[in-house]
Amino acid sequence: MESHYTVKIITDFDMMDDLAAEWNELAPPGSVEPWQSFSWHRSVAKANENESFLRIFTVRKNGTLLAIAPMVLRRSEQPLKPWRLGFLGEEELKEPNWFVGSDPGALNMLVEAISEEPVHPVRLSRIPSDYESSFSIIEKFKKRGWITKVVHMPYPFLNLGGDTIKKSLQKDLKRARKKAQKYGALSLKAVSDTEQGDLQQYLNEFLRIEASGWKGQNQTAILSNNSRRKFFENYAISAFRDGVLRLLFLMIDGKAVAVQYGVESAKAFWLLNIGFDERYQDCSPGNLLLEESIKYASQNDLIHYNLLGKDEPWTKRWTTTSRDSIILAAYKLNYHGLKAILSDILYLSRKQIRGFKHRKSNLFFKLKRIW
Repeated sequence: MESHYTVKIITDFDMMDDLAAEWNELAPPGSVEPWQSFSWHRSVAKANENESFLRIFTVRKNGTLLAIAPMVLRRSEQPLKPWRLGFLGEEELKEPNWFVGSDPGALNMLVEAISEEPVHPVRLSRIPSDYESSFSIIEKFKKRGWITKVVHMPYPFLNLGGDTIKKSLQKDLKRARKKAQKYGALSLKAVSDTEQGDLQQYLNEFLRIEASGWKGQNQTAILSNNSRRKFFENYAISAFRDGVLRLLFLMIDGKAVAVQYGVESAKAFWLLNIGFDERYQDCSPGNLLLEESIKYASQNDLIHYNLLGKDEPWTKRWTTTSRDSIILAAYKLNYHGLKAILSDILYLSRKQIRGFKHRKSNLFFKLKRIW
């Protein structure tokens, strides 16, 4: 390690708050991906403060903060509940992640410091998969005796200057718009510049609609999970102050029927959550809002529209372009490492069984319809 770089690990909230000004200077709000901002990680940390232990790796050179790895030590939600060191919010939010900063030497020091973890398995979830950065990280872990496993998980996005909506989807959107207009006039309401006192009202409306349909019934809505609710509420306030929050509402006859929770940053739109009122599902309000949202992003001269999540049948109707990311799981041959390996095997096995049952159920339904 180079002696003029120093590494310090932040382990409490007061020390994290002391970093705010330097963090925002290193990663200015509006200029970085959402999960590189101080507001994002402060919101994640506060939403899960009773379930995890902060491990924020910082690198300085001559006293100047140059790089940050916002990590946390927590029990996994997977079988056997193994303790892991991973990015703040990676398991709860399942969004892409990356280190903060651009100094090559400082970033190298971050990886070195993380790979020196003496006890617990490490999980770097959804980091960029470009060959240079990912290969370097994997090699560092291997040299220190870690067993590594890599899983690819791309997320879909649109190039706003080049991608066009498929003709079949355009026709469907046109039909949906005609159906929607029978209920009343359509309009887009973008909440990005309002009084903070009004923000909570709009946020409550978003949460209500997001939980009104199948998400609420399946307990996957934001309101169904206390820590997720705290994160989205806290981050909305912080992102609003940073000037990057975008709450979008599709209005029909003055009533909100579809909602989006997004962020405008780094010349891109980042779609974090969606919902719609199922009483209007015959006119596909979610798709109509997505169409309006893409137009909104284009009009604001943004370059990319990130759908996030993962490639799914509905996203492929909008785009087949995706940005690859990887999950790097690293284990040591100790009690905690072996427990994490077994937990991952159980998790993947159960996932395959659920997928088989789902496919079998769909096949039975199709055969039933045929006969």
